[in-house]
Amino acid sequence: MSISRPTLLLIALIILIAVTGIWLGEPIQGLWRWPAALLCLAIAWERWRLPLGIGLERQIAATLRLGETAGYSLSLSNPAAYPITLESQSAYPEQVEGEQAIQHWRLPGHGSLSRGFVLTPTRLGPTELGPLYLKQLGGLGLCWWTRRIDLDTPIRIEPARLASHCDPDGKQTAGQRRSALQHRSGVEFLDLHEYRPGDALRSIDWKATARRGKPMVRRFEREQSLEMVVLIDCGRGSRLHCGTLDRLHHYVNIAAKLCEFAALQGDRIACIAYAQEVIGLSPLSRGSAAVRQARGLLGGLVSRNETANALNAALRIKQVLRHRGLVVFLSEIEQPEAAGQLLQAAKLLAGKHQMLAASLEDPQIAADLKQSPREWQDPYRQFAGLEYLHGRELTRNRLQRLGVAVCCAPAQELDRRLLNYYRDKRETIGAA
Repeated sequence: MSISRPTLLLIALIILIAVTGIWLGEPIQGLWRWPAALLCLAIAWERWRLPLGIGLERQIAATLRLGETAGYSLSLSNPAAYPITLESQSAYPEQVEGEQAIQHWRLPGHGSLSRGFVLTPTRLGPTELGPLYLKQLGGLGLCWWTRRIDLDTPIRIEPARLASHCDPDGKQTAGQRRSALQHRSGVEFLDLHEYRPGDALRSIDWKATARRGKPMVRRFEREQSLEMVVLIDCGRGSRLHCGTLDRLHHYVNIAAKLCEFAALQGDRIACIAYAQEVIGLSPLSRGSAAVRQARGLLGGLVSRNETANALNAALRIKQVLRHRGLVVFLSEIEQPEAAGQLLQAAKLLAGKHQMLAASLEDPQIAADLKQSPREWQDPYRQFAGLEYLHGRELTRNRLQRLGVAVCCAPAQELDRRLLNYYRDKRETIGAA
């Protein structure tokens, strides 16, 4: 319970009457007791008349995508015949960010109101939407009566998904392409043509020959497929925030989209999560099973308080990839220790596989360097930013000299660049 502003004024008036009575004596000295008793009775009556059965309903999707804004609606209904005034505030779990401003409601008698809100999931895993705190103004406007309402509103936060039937640039692809890619057999039918000397006899299509009355031959083209392994850095550097999400959860979203896009091409994919040692692995496979296994691994990843060792992950890759393939490291390249391990991994893998190192850029660092110093600490911050950029550029040059492709971009752009890189390179690698 909290006292409203009019009640505070009444209490101040009662105190004034009591002080005046002390100064003037009888008969005014005990007069303050009557308004005080009347106020207490009014508060008790207000509490007794308070409608407790306020209807409350939340509507939200059971599954939310990491980092993608989602809406939910809150509906309040008034069971009483007279209007009531409410204030509400949501307490979201740590996995979700949303507006927590106090909302003011004026519900008509036997009426209801609904409002929409926007949430941003920031961590993976199952959670609850959290309790709702209500403050209801009594019928006489004397007090605000508070209560906490716990609703079972379970939600699950999963990695992001690739837009259905879209390429990296967002263009619609043919609907037949997806179904065809799910039934690859190593070769792809191109067309029928009339038999010519030199054509293999086993390529003759006897049904088409019977229909047309002349020998017809099926022509096929061997399909190109690619094996790809995506590695996610779960070391302490993945705890750094880039915008709304930390690095690890940006990596998770990028890996989920990349695996899904590769599965649509009919390629074999695997995911490896690592810190000092390999944390988890989804086996090399293709199709919906590969996507399901990769998302199962990605959905349970958390950052570790240890330095990531890319070299241990690279040794596991040699067991997973038997043929030439694409290896994508989602990792930081700015810190010297982690970058050194990544360089060792590049020396081990770049001779056989096509290797790509992808890292997030923080646009705020470049923006801070352009600003003139305003506080005494700003020169030190700018110096740290220069060291950060210098370390990234140094590692980039070393990786490129080893034949490793490097992609650094802001979080909102990195996934698109990686998908475009994969699309452009898969035919070359698959043909090798």
